[in-house]
Amino acid sequence: MASTSSLQSKPTRALQNQALQRHIGGRYLLQLSLVFVAYLVAGKLGQATTNIRSSNLGPVWPAYGVALAAILICGYRAWLAVAAAAFLVAFFSPVSHAGALGQAAATTLAAMAGAFLLYRIANFDRSLCRLSDALSLIVVGGFGSAIVSASLGVFVLYATHVHAYSGLGVEWLIYWLGDATGVLLVTPLALRFSDLSKFSDRHRITELTVLLVFLAVTCFLVFSDLPWMSVKMHVMTFAVLPFIIWAAIRFGLGVTALSIVIVASIATVETALGSGPFASNTTVINAVLLDVFFAVLSVTGLSLAAVIGEREHMEREREEVVSRQAAMEERLRAADMMRESEEKLREYEKAVEGAEDMIGVIDREYRYLVANRRYLKMRNLAREQVVGRLVPEVLGKDVFETVIKPKLDECFAGKVVRYERRFSYPAVGERDLLLSYFPIEGPNGIDRAACILHDITDRKRAEEALAEMNRTLEAQGSLLRSRQELLRVFVKNVPAAVAMFDREMRYLEVSDRWCTTYPADGSQILGRSHYDVFPDLPDRYKEIHRRGLAGETIRADEDRWNRKVGTTWSRWEVRPWKTPDGAVGGILIFAEDITHRKQMEEALSDMSRKLIESQEQERARIARELHDDINQRLALLAIEIAQLRENPSEVENRGKELQDRIGDISHDVEGLAHDLHSSKLKYLGVVAGIKGWCREFAERQKMEIDFKSDVISVLPQEVGLSLLRVLQEALHNAIKYSGVRSIYVELWEHSGEVHLIVSDLGRGFDLETALQGKGLGLTSMRERVRLVNGTISIESKPMGGTTIRVCVPLGSEHGSERAAG
Repeated sequence: MASTSSLQSKPTRALQNQALQRHIGGRYLLQLSLVFVAYLVAGKLGQATTNIRSSNLGPVWPAYGVALAAILICGYRAWLAVAAAAFLVAFFSPVSHAGALGQAAATTLAAMAGAFLLYRIANFDRSLCRLSDALSLIVVGGFGSAIVSASLGVFVLYATHVHAYSGLGVEWLIYWLGDATGVLLVTPLALRFSDLSKFSDRHRITELTVLLVFLAVTCFLVFSDLPWMSVKMHVMTFAVLPFIIWAAIRFGLGVTALSIVIVASIATVETALGSGPFASNTTVINAVLLDVFFAVLSVTGLSLAAVIGEREHMEREREEVVSRQAAMEERLRAADMMRESEEKLREYEKAVEGAEDMIGVIDREYRYLVANRRYLKMRNLAREQVVGRLVPEVLGKDVFETVIKPKLDECFAGKVVRYERRFSYPAVGERDLLLSYFPIEGPNGIDRAACILHDITDRKRAEEALAEMNRTLEAQGSLLRSRQELLRVFVKNVPAAVAMFDREMRYLEVSDRWCTTYPADGSQILGRSHYDVFPDLPDRYKEIHRRGLAGETIRADEDRWNRKVGTTWSRWEVRPWKTPDGAVGGILIFAEDITHRKQMEEALSDMSRKLIESQEQERARIARELHDDINQRLALLAIEIAQLRENPSEVENRGKELQDRIGDISHDVEGLAHDLHSSKLKYLGVVAGIKGWCREFAERQKMEIDFKSDVISVLPQEVGLSLLRVLQEALHNAIKYSGVRSIYVELWEHSGEVHLIVSDLGRGFDLETALQGKGLGLTSMRERVRLVNGTISIESKPMGGTTIRVCVPLGSEHGSERAAG
């Protein structure tokens, strides 16, 4: 089935590509059609003012503003629609076919040149959210690109014997001013036309309506020589300027551009009809004055709107940066806590998974965080039936409330709690257990309890059998003479580590478990002194033996014996045995080797200490990053912003620089958060998440990571997280120690396994020395890979580079291991 789906994916992908291409092609045709129609309409409007035009030229050419806006919005591919529409408009004007073709080419080349200069030289942003963008559009897009169109256009007209106005110089001036004015009037409105749909508040809409009505009325009063008005309002030409300022202050650049277009439309129409202040001179002077008037309005209104918009944008960005910084700090804290919790759980799982005792870790909500294989096997439960669930749900509410909860509460109060209790298990029936609860310290105090359940059934059965035998012997006086013989038979066959001694501490009998616990041949030690068998026995044990021979029963739940062969821990009991006449004939020693359990306890304690140390080191690193780098950069930024408030004239020059620096700080903080917790693994998938983290890490460290991947399967999150953590540790070590700025990373899948290679050609290191160090780095990498049933090999030598290879299975065996483990 897998191969069939793989074969079917190619035609499916081809169909998807064809559908996508059809969608893109349809969108492209729609854009060309809109540009073509908009240019035709603007061209016809420009040609409608015949009274102030000469041949094919006029003081205002809005079509060129449409052409530049089309290239800026749709890209250079819109040139075809611009050229076709320009040719058609010129074709129906009083010029030859060659002249129409030349003018169309001039308009298209000029618009493309203007867009190119704006993007490549002026770093133009078509949202016009900065003063520099507005000025670039006015200077470069308007007056600058119009030089190209005017020069080429006049040359074409001159070559085709078309003469406009009164000479070549005046013809070029009108051509240049007409195209430039078209850009100033139309292009800003086209770029910010979407602003007009953003007003939803009723009061704002009312204010906007009042503004536009008053502006239109004022324009008609100024530019229309109304017959019922005895006084002409020509001197009030710039009375429209306050309305432009009103629009800039209250509504932004989009409404400002619309207001300027309204003024220009009314002024142009009225001038063409012979009314207004720009109709009383010659055609040339009228055209020039009209263009100058429009230029003044446009430059003033657009600049003011851009300054106000940029300031508001900076304020919003500052608020967003403050909000983002607060959110990022919260994310860092949450990610830090999540990472700490995740690291702790994984380290505990590593420490307890192979233990012979049953071990679990429980949080303050009485929820299982860890349960090792032995625990699950005894309960005959799968991991998901225990981990993440509450203790009462697993063990039962009654036993939890009466026995377990009070003991756990003592542990959460900081005490080490030990007690014995009998539990019933589906697999083996009733078992006697020694339960030990150990408090685990977290960053905010004791937040977990490690529970070790040690099976003492054999010892308890031996004690019960001995007690029952003593009761039987005491009840049957006729058998008193065989008491010692029966006791020796009991010791020999009891399933526990028991030894029987006489008053001289000579061995009378030993159990098989005793010989296993303390390696010895039972037949060879019988009759020998206990002190000869164990010559390094401490004097305190001899004192305990003397007390037992005096008739005292002594018990120790745990005792440490530092022997030459190593340290051993035991749980023991010394009990006297009596002869038929009632005298103490010697002692019985019941012993249980708990060395493994104590090693587990020490491992848990050491792991908690190491995790806390690692946690504090990580917190110290984050604190250094925040304090020494980010905090100082923010403080410097705050000082410079305060200086800008005292000297607002520098906003234009410094605004972009400060914005970029804020973006850099935000990017660094985001990278710091991603190192702690990469949400991309969850939302983008393992491969894309790892690739994205490599790219971000390389950008932050100013290095090169050659990342290659060839993974088809969807990797489990557990596998992906382990690979990511290994990769992070490897790259951080490489940055810190290798001395190189180029690292090779490859992730691929083969035969049901995923492989990861991280390699550099740096200084390298001695592997054995590194593993014996205090750091958790290499050890953590190995344990992380082991948790997903993988293998890892680390190859390195001084000055020979380092290569880390990881292999993790993805087959059914891996899945079953995870379910059972």
